[in-house]
Amino acid sequence: MGGTSGGGPMIGPGDLERRVGAVILAAGLSTRMGRPKCWLPVGGRPLFLYSVEAAVRARLHPVILVGSEDPRPFRDVVKDWAVEVVPNPERHRGMSTSLIRGLAKLQGRVQAVMILLADQPLVTESLILVLLQEYRMGYKAGVRIVRPTFEGLPGHPVLIDEELFSEMMAVTGDEGGRSVLARHRDRMKMVPWGDERVGLDIDTPHAYQQLLKMLPLVQQGRGVHSRLEGERGGPEAPSTGAL
Repeated sequence: MGGTSGGGPMIGPGDLERRVGAVILAAGLSTRMGRPKCWLPVGGRPLFLYSVEAAVRARLHPVILVGSEDPRPFRDVVKDWAVEVVPNPERHRGMSTSLIRGLAKLQGRVQAVMILLADQPLVTESLILVLLQEYRMGYKAGVRIVRPTFEGLPGHPVLIDEELFSEMMAVTGDEGGRSVLARHRDRMKMVPWGDERVGLDIDTPHAYQQLLKMLPLVQQGRGVHSRLEGERGGPEAPSTGAL
């Protein structure tokens, strides 16, 4: 198999076959929204289901959805999807508790994880596939983290290699994995993405109203990132703080 363009490292079958799972974080307290944002209706479906769909369509496996104390409502919604729902009764202690539960379910089953936020419904299958490609192509060169940037700002989803799982599982509180990413900047590949609205975090009532205005585009085959290019308007900044 040929190398990457520019004389980069050779890509072997082991690199291309590295299994990548997904952890979808859906256990937030929604303090800024004022009501459970994962269950906000978007096109007749709950908000979090868009992240699930993107992960499944991109063939991430296994897909772990970390929800609130009671997993039954989430399981009812995803019963026809290849998704494992994990409850988080400690979600009040911060995002790290959800990360730890999700990664614990994946240990020994994957070589990397794609961490998605359940309140980013415009993240597309195509973005996930590009991140996967950058990871697999850059693995022999030392790439262990891949994340997109929107207008120069780091965003989500974030791909993390299994070498860093133990560090990620040692974080506490609501910092997510920011400290881990900061320690390994030299092993991180940043991927510029053309439309910052793909990274829109539905964290406030205003952001939710923005999303509803985009709803016709969301309903048209999830190709929202290309259809939104060139449109005018002032969306809220994409999320950069979770990881």
